[in-house]
Amino acid sequence: MELRRQFRGITLPVFLKEAQRKGLIPADFKISPATIYRLFKVHGVMEEDVGQVDRRKFEAELPNDCWQADCLHGPKVDADGRQRKAYLFAFIDDMSRLIPHAEFYLRENIESFLDCLMKALKKRGLPRKLYVDNGPSFRAQHLSHITASLGVALIHSKPYQPEGRGKIERWFKTVRMQFLKMTPDGLSLDELNKRLSQWVDTEYHNREHSSTKKTPLKRYVEHIHLIREAPAAMEDQFRKRAVKSMSVSFIPFRRKSWRSLKT
Repeated sequence: MELRRQFRGITLPVFLKEAQRKGLIPADFKISPATIYRLFKVHGVMEEDVGQVDRRKFEAELPNDCWQADCLHGPKVDADGRQRKAYLFAFIDDMSRLIPHAEFYLRENIESFLDCLMKALKKRGLPRKLYVDNGPSFRAQHLSHITASLGVALIHSKPYQPEGRGKIERWFKTVRMQFLKMTPDGLSLDELNKRLSQWVDTEYHNREHSSTKKTPLKRYVEHIHLIREAPAAMEDQFRKRAVKSMSVSFIPFRRKSWRSLKT
């Protein structure tokens, strides 16, 4: 029981190996896992008795309080006479479930994500927080500079915990089941994006959401007077920073000069 109190968060097989390593149980120890769990429960050392991570549903109070962003591997499109995979970058407003912008790209990189971000900001204003995962496209220093200059808090989710990005993941599931299932193969990238934009604006935004019981567009515009507008010169915020290296020249030490300086 004392060992269990020290290692409450580990699984039972790992716990038993640790107990064997410490010589608390023999190597050929055989017992039903249910028996061990009952023993742990009697002594109050079951994993659920420990303070766990809060998994209750979170929802932002106002539109643009928090945007979630992620990338979905999409279908193949016709690009320059050959088939290439398309990648869907998208943002979802945490409170209203509105999609500030979503677009398919031919590359899953920071340039594609920043293009999508700029279009989202121009259309829907500035979020207070931007919640992303730990992928290379979201860890770029350039993105950190942009969000800082715009006054947007850039937040990265904890590794291997996709629950925090649940809303964008559920929307991607909707895209797969409702949009991509009805989209023919062999489209160009432009044709695919036109169909996506039309589906988002005419169907998704105007359909009652199962969680909020309102359409995403209606819930978003109810508090539109609180939205922070994006700066007019948005392109200036997305410029890359260039640091010019400075050459430092050293003056050689001369004893005569040092004596004259003392004088």
